[in-house]
Amino acid sequence: MAQIYFLSVIVNIVAGLTLAGDYLGERIAFLAPFKDLRSNRVAVTIVAGLALVVGILKLIVLSPGETVPFAGDLLPGLAGLVMGGLLAVEAYRPQAAVQGEAIERISKTVLTYRVPLGIAGVAIAVAQFLFPGVIIL
Repeated sequence: MAQIYFLSVIVNIVAGLTLAGDYLGERIAFLAPFKDLRSNRVAVTIVAGLALVVGILKLIVLSPGETVPFAGDLLPGLAGLVMGGLLAVEAYRPQAAVQGEAIERISKTVLTYRVPLGIAGVAIAVAQFLFPGVIIL
């Protein structure tokens, strides 16, 4: 479906910019609003949910012109799942009822890589948009 293809591109770009908003907002002036987006828990939850749902759909539903059933949308689907999961962890980490030492250590380790994963997600989305028929994109 062409709608899921386009939605995947848009959601992966927004999720990637949300994750890397601090870094990119300082370097590129028009991306500064994404720096403030991470402080809005409702917006981050919506972006995380959309990224997770679209990531799952990209792994299930074929894009137009795809001939390989699963590998055709592998990277965009996985990028959506990873970025959605990171955003969900980041949104709900302060509100967790049980803040154990192991949970805190794992979340700090995972969230350390949010900027590189956000930039990689944007790169995957742009590559998917520019090269729609390439396998694995």
